[in-house]
Amino acid sequence: MEKKEKLIIVILFSLSLSAILTNVLGQTIYTFEVKEGDEFIFTVTLATMSPPGVSLGDRYKINITDITGESDYFEVVFDIWDWISQGEPFNSTADDWGWEDVYRNPSDYRANLGTFYFVLSPVSDYLDAFAEANYGYSSSGIKLYESFELFLYTYIYDLNGVLFKYEAATGITEAEPGGTVMYVLSRTGSSSGIPGYDLPILIGLTAIAGVSIIYIVKKKMVK
Repeated sequence: MEKKEKLIIVILFSLSLSAILTNVLGQTIYTFEVKEGDEFIFTVTLATMSPPGVSLGDRYKINITDITGESDYFEVVFDIWDWISQGEPFNSTADDWGWEDVYRNPSDYRANLGTFYFVLSPVSDYLDAFAEANYGYSSSGIKLYESFELFLYTYIYDLNGVLFKYEAATGITEAEPGGTVMYVLSRTGSSSGIPGYDLPILIGLTAIAGVSIIYIVKKKMVK
């Protein structure tokens, strides 16, 4: 094997090892997977006790219009289409607008500052760190639990960090299942970007694959 080829393999291997170790041993790198133009529709799929004026089958929509990456957070601005009944079409234009700041460091993301539509990826790591920094919260994988007296609110996210389902229950805690689920809001008929991924590990695995291919090709050429 020529010196140039050996050098290429060493560089690729170093990149792969560095990327994986940065993620495993160092600080997790969080990414924001939502894109401008993404649209999300939320529908009431259970309503034994729903908010005033909201019934089973009602839905509303948000559409991302702007994402600004600040040093500490991502500012997400979105149009809002108000609640409509099942089977009723949305207006051609939005009824309102809103925004949410999604902090790069989950420990800075205080519970009273957001509507919890979005979190960063990898989602489970982000939720773990968020729950650790905020009293009354716990997490399990892609689920975030908010406990308040005898109420338990559950936020479930997809791998992109977008809210997929919200549940409100009474007479229930994470440690003592039971009680009554009062209200469920589910994301339906909506679109988002590509599935979430862990960038450092992806780079590392890609580099390792590259090294393996070069090795196999060279070995066959020698034969």
